[in-house]
Amino acid sequence: MYFKKTANIWIPIIVIIVMVGLTMLNLELDKQVVLEDQFAIRWNAARSWMKEGWSPYSEETRQAALDLLEVNKDLPNEREQGYFLDPAWFVYLFIPISFVPYSIAKAIWMMLTQLSIAVSFLLGVRLSGLKLKGIEVFLICFLGALFYPAVRASLGASMQPIFVMLTLLAIQLALKGQGNQAGLLLLFAIWINPVAIFVVVFLLIYLGSRRDNSLARILLIGFAFLLVTTLILFPNWIQQWFASLIRLDPGLDWLDTPLMGLARAFPGAYLQVAIALHLLSFIVLLVEWYGLGGRGERGMQWKLMLTLIVSYFFNLYSDGAIILFILPAFFSIFKYLGEKWPVSGKILLWISFIAIGILSWQTVPDPFNGFPKEHAAIFLLVPITVFLGLQYFRWWAIASPKALVESKNNNY
Repeated sequence: MYFKKTANIWIPIIVIIVMVGLTMLNLELDKQVVLEDQFAIRWNAARSWMKEGWSPYSEETRQAALDLLEVNKDLPNEREQGYFLDPAWFVYLFIPISFVPYSIAKAIWMMLTQLSIAVSFLLGVRLSGLKLKGIEVFLICFLGALFYPAVRASLGASMQPIFVMLTLLAIQLALKGQGNQAGLLLLFAIWINPVAIFVVVFLLIYLGSRRDNSLARILLIGFAFLLVTTLILFPNWIQQWFASLIRLDPGLDWLDTPLMGLARAFPGAYLQVAIALHLLSFIVLLVEWYGLGGRGERGMQWKLMLTLIVSYFFNLYSDGAIILFILPAFFSIFKYLGEKWPVSGKILLWISFIAIGILSWQTVPDPFNGFPKEHAAIFLLVPITVFLGLQYFRWWAIASPKALVESKNNNY
């Protein structure tokens, strides 16, 4: 009882201690681990513009970023090669942290990445509707942050976990009728995590069916505001941005979605299979979105989970960190299992969760030697299994009278 009454005091203290502790730990880890860095280019773009007035897309800014990476013994991102490839308004996000020395700023960003990963697991549980005890949720968040893709993303100061977390948070806000807040988060999330555009379409259809246009309105107003202000502050940035993109990616060789990885199993018909898989996946989404507004809450939730898992397959670079995007769908499988077999569902949840965590490390040869990319078993096998699981429980989730009764009785 005493701890509940004083929670508003000791919880913020614990959070601050954790944040400071992680930042100090990251300062040491950054000295020991050499990985492709995704933070330096953004930090340098904001700092160069604030101090020197250089365009984020200029050659001077790129050279300064490469020099920064060399001094700190970090590797440039293979695709970016020192270029700033984000829309100009991302400079706004990094201006506050650009006043902090680089090593400390990167450690802070790594800390935010680690916390975002933990929060993504929390949001995954909540969006799925899976009922767990507080200690179970804590263990999932803590252990999830130790999965190989999560550790690799945090050590590389990846952009993805933070913006995936913002996407999941935007979904939660939108489903609660807070479209304005959700739109503000999605304005930035869709540029780092492009597959979030499918989520935006889903939410626009769902909210539109309820005569709620707040999300559409804030997206249009917000985009117009960002576009106008950046054109004032960074004249010609759109041309410079496209020039950088075309310079680095003149063709489509950079595309490497999970579905393309699956198509490689058919080398003789790779292109045809890849196109067919992407087209089929998109058609599946269109079919499931049809009539979305007429579905009940369980039907809407199942379709949301399917949207998340199918969207993942359009992940442009097969980035392992985006597997966080499918967490709600993953936990939904065990929600449905728990409705049918409560004890067995809980046991299978923990067996599967721990097995995936161990597998994420065991499938990588010598993971501590440069932290190589995740094995296909993680970014292909797990999502495919979740997709098949959702299809198996489709009728149970949407149409089963027994499921509807048990869901209400158990407050799902």
